[in-house]
Amino acid sequence: MGLARKYHHQQVEEKLNALWAERGTYRFDAKSEREVYTIDTPPPTISGHLHMGHVYSYSHIDFVARFQRMAGKEVFYPMGFDDNGLPTELLVERELGQRAEALSAEEFKRHCLETGERVAAEYRAMWQALGLSVD
Repeated sequence: MGLARKYHHQQVEEKLNALWAERGTYRFDAKSEREVYTIDTPPPTISGHLHMGHVYSYSHIDFVARFQRMAGKEVFYPMGFDDNGLPTELLVERELGQRAEALSAEEFKRHCLETGERVAAEYRAMWQALGLSVD
């Protein structure tokens, strides 16, 4: 059969990501007997856009995580998102086209929570597409 004439990276990456998720390749096992290596990552803020700076810095962290796994350690590498603060509020105001003061506190809070959930899901999908080995 041989190799295909053209490499279709998206198809290969999607299959690998699905396989890694199914196998729990990067899942942290708190009951493991192995030495634990913890990576405390600063969570990206929910500002609306991931950029090359995010990719650059988190790629470096990911190299360390993979190295420590290859060294036989149980790696605790969580990823969270900072959706409590000014970047989220500014994003919501930009998306709504109005200032927070124009809405009731409850309505603005609801928009902030919905936006935080949506953008965190987008970030999570991007991290997964990049192949970061976070749990």
